[in-house]
Amino acid sequence: MIGKIANWPGERTALEFRNGRLTYAELVEAVELRAAWLRAQKVSRVALMMDNTPEWVLFDLACQQAGVCCVPVPGFFSATQLCHLFEQAGIELLLKDSAAAELPAAEVVCLFDGIYAFRFSPLWEPLIPHGCEKITFTSGSTGAPKGVCLSTASQWQVAESLVKQVGLEQVRHLCLLPLPTLLENIAGVYAPLLAGGTVVLASEEMRGFAGSRLVKPESLLKLLVDTHPHTLILVPELLNILLTAAQSGWQPPTSLKFIAVGGAHVASELLERAQALNLPVYQGYGLSECVSVTALNLPTNVQPSSAGVPLNHNILAIENGEVVVQGNLFLGYLNEPDSFYPTKVKTGDLGSFAGDFLHIDGRRKNLLINSFGRNISPEWIEAELMASGFFLQVMVAGDAMPHCVALLVPMSDSLSEQHIQQAVMQVNQRLPDYAQICNWLQVAPFSAQQGQLTQNGKLKRAAILARYQNDLNALYRLQA
Repeated sequence: MIGKIANWPGERTALEFRNGRLTYAELVEAVELRAAWLRAQKVSRVALMMDNTPEWVLFDLACQQAGVCCVPVPGFFSATQLCHLFEQAGIELLLKDSAAAELPAAEVVCLFDGIYAFRFSPLWEPLIPHGCEKITFTSGSTGAPKGVCLSTASQWQVAESLVKQVGLEQVRHLCLLPLPTLLENIAGVYAPLLAGGTVVLASEEMRGFAGSRLVKPESLLKLLVDTHPHTLILVPELLNILLTAAQSGWQPPTSLKFIAVGGAHVASELLERAQALNLPVYQGYGLSECVSVTALNLPTNVQPSSAGVPLNHNILAIENGEVVVQGNLFLGYLNEPDSFYPTKVKTGDLGSFAGDFLHIDGRRKNLLINSFGRNISPEWIEAELMASGFFLQVMVAGDAMPHCVALLVPMSDSLSEQHIQQAVMQVNQRLPDYAQICNWLQVAPFSAQQGQLTQNGKLKRAAILARYQNDLNALYRLQA
């Protein structure tokens, strides 16, 4: 696929980063060198575990050039999730930008400065659909996330749709989300390169992040001012930070032309604030099974309250109230042959159309999506808390919020707040940062008589949320 970007003027800047830049000619040459090295390793599956660096982009493209399956590793995964990823994908080679191997492995001599290579001997051959050249594990909704198998052609098809329909040429895009995030990978790297633009890369520290959390918003704001981007991809929490800063006197770069926001529920209030500040914010919708973005508001076709219009590569329909997608789809789930080669994807999202515009009305799946766009199964965290032996009942909340909170019914009234806090902290140590419980509230037992449980004892989440909404809002406001 390198041929798609090789025809741009060789002296034009393709990648820009802290200590330099790569022109299009240098990019093509660097990708070919890495592809040749990968072929010499005689491996089929390579994991990338790096910050937002030029090497991440180069090796991602080199895997495509060499016909090797690329498995991006999210930096926020817990040790349990990492072990699951390496085992399920049968990783043979890990490429990192630090010297420490996450799992026992033999180090391989790597020809490229600052990159460390580790070889693994998988215990089994994973079941992968034919044509799979990327496996994305970006969701991490449970301790055992699914691998979504993608072809190279499907990823570039989405990038081509974006270039044609957004209509920006020689765009200057700043990657704020981690590159293993499929949306940033496709819309933030492939699309700008197809448009002959420049991809601006910055380290986690420069972006103000630690893991999946933004810990230094001031670093993020400084980066935006310093790099003068034309386009950004944001999750709602990052958009909120930009808007709050702008309303407090910070001046957004006048270079901004298109800010895509998605990955989680986008409150209408956020979009109204953006409009009041004349920021070019456009909401979109997509999921990994549909190869990322499938609908998007466009400069020439916008309805701010909607998730946008379907892009050319997919057909969206509503079946029994659920959004169903056909067209450019994933190849199936890793090690689940019954899922291979789907002809349509039932998204689990409830939706409707107003004219050409898609509106997302809710979800069938019991899934939290926090304001950073991380998918989280509440039952996963609840099971971990229940396994501690300290709690009789637990309910986790956090949809559209930056962190998770919990309503806790202790096993015994004699448990002190200190004991409960210690139990929560012990559970948090086993969870990735985005799934940890930041605040909690001790509550009275849930009961069927109060309409909070089904007859077989399952949580009636909507009823419990309604009863404790004010308390939950107070928990969200507390400092984690």
